[in-house]
Amino acid sequence: MRVFISQPPLPRKPRSESPSPILNPPQSPPPASPHASPPPSDIILSPSSHSALDLFCPIQPSPDISENLHVIRSLAARSLPPCSPRKPRPADAWRPSPLRPIVPADRRVLLWTTPHSEQAQQSLDSTISPRLQRKIFENLLLATSDSTRQSYGVGLLRFTQFCDREEISENLRMPASTILLSAFIADAIGTCTGNCIRNWLNGLRLWHLYNLTDWHGRDRWVSSLQKAADIQGVPFKRPPRGPITKDHLRHLHSNLNFATPAHAAIWAAALAAFWGCRRLGELLLRLRSSFSPTRNVTRQANFSHSIVNGHHVISFHLPWTKTTGTRGGDCILTATNDMFCPVTAMLHHLSLNNITDPSAPLFAFRDGTSWSPLTRDHFLKTTGNIYRSANLDAVLGHSYRIGGSLHLLMTGVAPEFIMKIGGWTSLCFFIYWRRLELVIPAAVTRAWAARQREFAERQHLPNGEDDLLFDLNS
Repeated sequence: MRVFISQPPLPRKPRSESPSPILNPPQSPPPASPHASPPPSDIILSPSSHSALDLFCPIQPSPDISENLHVIRSLAARSLPPCSPRKPRPADAWRPSPLRPIVPADRRVLLWTTPHSEQAQQSLDSTISPRLQRKIFENLLLATSDSTRQSYGVGLLRFTQFCDREEISENLRMPASTILLSAFIADAIGTCTGNCIRNWLNGLRLWHLYNLTDWHGRDRWVSSLQKAADIQGVPFKRPPRGPITKDHLRHLHSNLNFATPAHAAIWAAALAAFWGCRRLGELLLRLRSSFSPTRNVTRQANFSHSIVNGHHVISFHLPWTKTTGTRGGDCILTATNDMFCPVTAMLHHLSLNNITDPSAPLFAFRDGTSWSPLTRDHFLKTTGNIYRSANLDAVLGHSYRIGGSLHLLMTGVAPEFIMKIGGWTSLCFFIYWRRLELVIPAAVTRAWAARQREFAERQHLPNGEDDLLFDLNS
């Protein structure tokens, strides 16, 4: 197997103090020796392979422990959807090491190890069977979403690059001391936002958790430096994501062909995300290969229908949401009886894309004699092209959720009901409010009008402005 590692920044120490290994990518694989150890990728993937850690690590691990470490974790990683690692970009390169094989970013918290991982493995081997160890790691992976583990994998990468530059010993990288974590934060301050650094630390914390070791990320130095990172990171903050508006939806409607199965699915998903105030990840697949019945809504979803105040209402259960996990939540759509009606769009999609496979994703569409899932990227690419052609504000996945909540606020729906519609469980709901210069005056004037009506009713006074007019000369 060919391994491609680009040249990372040179270490800051002189070569005379600590010679750096050769980092240039090999042009062709070296000739195999019958007695040579397998490449790092084989160590991870082949249960029968022997470890090459004794060639690289300052601590000589037991071959049996090392093999258990890699085999058990690699078997646990197979519980995740299949995903191939990509060749690292130059900015994402790290020093070659069998401790850190090239794997997808969302697997790094499990498959990147340190000498301390051997101690953790020894504790596991002395207590429970390999079968139970594998089940533990599989369920630890299940406790975090793929996207969360992927972003945490970036934190491990940045920490590894920092330690490589500073020639930090492998033995000191885990458990990372307060001093090492503080140095890592201080080195990153002024290069990104405080939230970015905080997310890197969250990844390191999870990595430490997987390896049964202490975490010093709550010490006072670390906390103080995170505050400094927030201050110095202000220039790197991105502007708030804009909302989807009725203008966006109007142009989307006029540029889709609703006789086309894919377009019918896109329109139904757009209105479900907008009126249901839902994340796209709760409605659509991230990748074609990432389908999971415990996370993705399917054609087996139990739809309920009702009539409320003359409006058709449909709801269906989401098996997973970001805030409730596998408890899921309900997507509730109320008919608007206009071109933006989510109920009409959903019923048209289900009728046109009449897929009999009950395991098909809800927004799958007919594709020839078979069907294809509507992925998040496909949805955003199609809709984004339409919005750009109309010179509308650029939008991202969360823009539908933001736009829907903003529209409901502007039309007078109480915030607590919007929180229930979108599945918010905390006050972070307020982070998504946009255009406060419109939302707040609208709410204030509605409150004034309501108080005026209440006073008029109590005093048996006229309730309309026209009824209050009178002639001063009479």
